[in-house]
Amino acid sequence: MTAATDGPTSRHDTASSALPNRRRVLRWALVTVGVTGAGLVASRWVRSPQQLIADQQPPGLTTITAPVERRVLKDTVVLRGKVQAGQTVDVTPTPRSGDRAVVTAVRVKAGQSFSAGSVMLEVAGRPLFAFPGSIPAYRDLHPGASGRDVAQLQAALKSLGFDPDETAGELGQGTKDALTSFYLSRGYHVLVDGDLPVLNAARDRVRGARRALADAQAELDRLRTPTSPGPSQSPASPSPTSSNPGRLDEIARAQRQVEYAKEDLESANAALAELERTTGPMLPLSEVVFLPQLPARVEKLKAVVGADVTAPLITLSGGALAVVARLNPGQRALVKPTMPVEIYSEVLGTSATGTVSSIGELEADETGTRSHAMVVEPSGGPLDAKYAGQDVRLTVATASTDGEVLVVPVSALFAGADGRTAVFREDPDGKQVRVLVTAGVSGDGYIAVTPIEGTLQPDDRVVVGSARGTGG
Repeated sequence: MTAATDGPTSRHDTASSALPNRRRVLRWALVTVGVTGAGLVASRWVRSPQQLIADQQPPGLTTITAPVERRVLKDTVVLRGKVQAGQTVDVTPTPRSGDRAVVTAVRVKAGQSFSAGSVMLEVAGRPLFAFPGSIPAYRDLHPGASGRDVAQLQAALKSLGFDPDETAGELGQGTKDALTSFYLSRGYHVLVDGDLPVLNAARDRVRGARRALADAQAELDRLRTPTSPGPSQSPASPSPTSSNPGRLDEIARAQRQVEYAKEDLESANAALAELERTTGPMLPLSEVVFLPQLPARVEKLKAVVGADVTAPLITLSGGALAVVARLNPGQRALVKPTMPVEIYSEVLGTSATGTVSSIGELEADETGTRSHAMVVEPSGGPLDAKYAGQDVRLTVATASTDGEVLVVPVSALFAGADGRTAVFREDPDGKQVRVLVTAGVSGDGYIAVTPIEGTLQPDDRVVVGSARGTGG
């Protein structure tokens, strides 16, 4: 019998048959997810022909705008300059005596300021002094010399405390004495013109002539003095001279001797005066430099102790400070005398005002570069001494508006096919409107504009260019 086989199945048999079914469902789910992921990846890298064509097109243009402003506009030229004194003097002293021109002492250094009466250096043991004066030294000043340069020397000595007690412009005894005292105060002996033995001999001749005149005058006085009357003579008797012709001749000869002695003394005095006028202390050209304003400054210095003199040995500057710059030919077309200038020192962090005082002719320097020398003088009072020698920035205002004007960036200007100048105003809704304008002063990348057709207000935005956006 088979009845036992037809009964219900056990729980174990049921679980065993369900397990393969669940596995099949899980496998189908995994397959579905894999297919879906592959599709997504494929969709990322696989493009249709139409999409490929679209991707190859350039990105769209983006408009760049800038605001319209109101401001004072200046057109400027910026360049560099050096602050230096109004007068620069090259000095190369050489010995008068013919000694070797060798530097024996240096008392200053480049960039140093010095005062009146200073010893700057020595050549062959002789000093170089700085004296105040506007007339450049151009000759040796000998005893007896006269002129404006002598009067300048007298004034300089007086200002240094050595009053010559003469200011007529002739180098006399007072100036010689003052010059001697000045040299001694600086530790030097003064050079002397003339032959002292000859001068002493002339003084001896004067003394001899004076004595000869005194003797001749005494003899004449003796002969003229009446003698006292003797015992045989009455007081009313005639004088011996009236009755003695020989006595009259003696008196006449004595008178001639007196005249001769006077002539000799006069001649000796004249010779002595000329020798005294041309003999004595003198000021060599090689030992002095006159500068219009002191203290002054050493600009350059080649002097080295023990080395031979080379020109220029020392360069000095004096007078009011000014700025010297070089304009290239393009800048020269814009800059004119009297234009205002800002002087700025980056080292000092300060600025001053000035004006263009002069512009030189076009010339080439040692490198062949051609430019114009330009001098800028301060306009707000003298420059402070601390500016001396500074390399400064010069900003020349070549043009300026009278007040605030409407300005746009220079790149906002467009020239139409009709040749008229315009800007494109972009409204808030993105619409661009052409506005015809007249252009004015430009500077710092901006230009003044006046609308002649259309409106333009501060804070409006004008088109200055465009740029392409980035592709996706």
